[in-house]
Amino acid sequence: MRRFQAGDVDAFTQLYELHLRGLLNFFFRLCWDASLAEDFAQEVLLRVFKSAKQWEPNAKFTTFLYRVARNFWIDHCRLLSTQKEKVSLNAPGDKDDLSLMDRLPDDIRPPEDDLDRRELYGAIMKALDQLPEEQRMVFVLSEIEEMKYHEIAEVMDIPVGTVKSRMHTAVAKLQELLGDYKPLNTR
Repeated sequence: MRRFQAGDVDAFTQLYELHLRGLLNFFFRLCWDASLAEDFAQEVLLRVFKSAKQWEPNAKFTTFLYRVARNFWIDHCRLLSTQKEKVSLNAPGDKDDLSLMDRLPDDIRPPEDDLDRRELYGAIMKALDQLPEEQRMVFVLSEIEEMKYHEIAEVMDIPVGTVKSRMHTAVAKLQELLGDYKPLNTR
């Protein structure tokens, strides 16, 4: 980022390539729509490009990036006028008759030959979707983006204790939701 701030446009291309996949995964796990996740990631990277001068070199770039992503997500949620409709992960979609499972990006799609794993993955996605927004975001940043609690606190602008509390509650809720999970393919 320092190189980009100094005028090296190619440095931003490297930042883009380095962080795009993480942003895609972050947004996908919040909205469960690969196309929207891609649009959101592009918009966040554009905002980072435009606000590069605001980044302080003493702050970690990923913290800055995910704070922009979090703020974008909050803005997006405020604009939504309707509640998110609950759908089956394997139900056909409106536009192209592809299910949510079929729309997963290849690098996070469960292996086709492992039915139990695919079922578990679907159950986890469904359970994640049932978490309140704040808990889901903390869980995604911690377990999927592998951020430390103090980094999550900076991104979300909350105390570390609140991060720990939300994470504890999210894990407990996921355990509760998945506690009765039994694969269909029991041998």
